[in-house]
Amino acid sequence: MSHPLLERLTSIDPDERRAACLEAATDPDGPMLAGALSEILGDPVKAVGRAASDALVEMSSSAEGVHEPVREALHSSDPKRRWRAAFTAARMAPPEPRLLPALVDGLGSLDGDVRWASTRVIVEMGRLHGEVLPIMVGLVRRGESPVVRRMATFALREMAPGRPEAAHVLLEAVSDDDLHVRRAATTAMASLEKPPRPVVERLLEALREDPDAATRRLAALALGELGAADPGMLPEEAPDALADAGASEDLDLRRAVDRALSRLRDSER
Repeated sequence: MSHPLLERLTSIDPDERRAACLEAATDPDGPMLAGALSEILGDPVKAVGRAASDALVEMSSSAEGVHEPVREALHSSDPKRRWRAAFTAARMAPPEPRLLPALVDGLGSLDGDVRWASTRVIVEMGRLHGEVLPIMVGLVRRGESPVVRRMATFALREMAPGRPEAAHVLLEAVSDDDLHVRRAATTAMASLEKPPRPVVERLLEALREDPDAATRRLAALALGELGAADPGMLPEEAPDALADAGASEDLDLRRAVDRALSRLRDSER
């Protein structure tokens, strides 16, 4: 294949590669470059890989033959290219479970943008495909790294706030060995719909006794959110427990308690 942009797409200058990707997106013959752009999804420069993804997504709306090179890239031995192919495919069409392996890899990425993008796509996929939920539950329990377990917790918060299995695994996660996973699980509890009584009991326990100051603050906020959503959910002692916690010398905890109590008062009006 001969195309004027092909040489620029393989330039040693990343700015030139990125510019060529952007031009390919609007070139009438740009779809001829879909295979080359799918290779560039693995570019070591983030901005170039994103530009290639943008170009492929733009082309896919009006040209045939663009999806196939992206599907092939899902099987690449390069994890960066594999992840960008999954992300690109999810932008082209509603995400399907075949993208999940690359996205789960993304949950553990050192790049925060990749972690959160993976989480957002997994949440969207989970709302469309029921088989995603048990996979996320399993990752919260047995994810190979604390980062994966934490991001899976955030995914469950958005994907299935009303599912009992989500509430149960979050209760387990508040005892995780990793502090950041425990904090994420405490935060996620605030979004649960009609959670079982042990969730509220665990939040009250954390508010009173958790050695981590941030977890106490998160527990206070979660109690406020759950009580505001359903005033009958909290036990009678909850406002007093919040008030007691508000007497702390921890200014941030006092602010969290004030916010929680304000939410509870507003819900009673």
